[in-house]
Amino acid sequence: FMEDIIHCTYQGNTQVEIAKEGCADTLHTEHDGKNRYFTPGDVLAGALGACTLTMMEAVAARRGKSLSGAQITLKPVFAPNAAGLQKISLLITLPEGTDETMRQVYLSAAQNCPVHKSLNPAIEFDIQLQ
Repeated sequence: FMEDIIHCTYQGNTQVEIAKEGCADTLHTEHDGKNRYFTPGDVLAGALGACTLTMMEAVAARRGKSLSGAQITLKPVFAPNAAGLQKISLLITLPEGTDETMRQVYLSAAQNCPVHKSLNPAIEFDIQLQ
């Protein structure tokens, strides 16, 4: 059970250490204007991308295919005044030669990612396949 617990410790200067058994990292609660750090919102969007790719690969593997090399570019849009995430645009680049049937199967898998389903239903999602 302990390996599933995440600990966050504020370190000052907008830095938060996030740790669980065996690993730790630092998040910054705001951008420094130079985009040198991932913010919690960036990590949320990244988690959505990682989960989406993993779900799509699971579907591909069941059909004897591979999504090796597939990519997702995400653009989170946050509401003003820290009101939360409004929209996430996902541009999914599939391996060359992916047929239309599989494109639709992958799109369905992307829309059923557990992270996607865990987010507020008021968030708008724009998922494009390339």
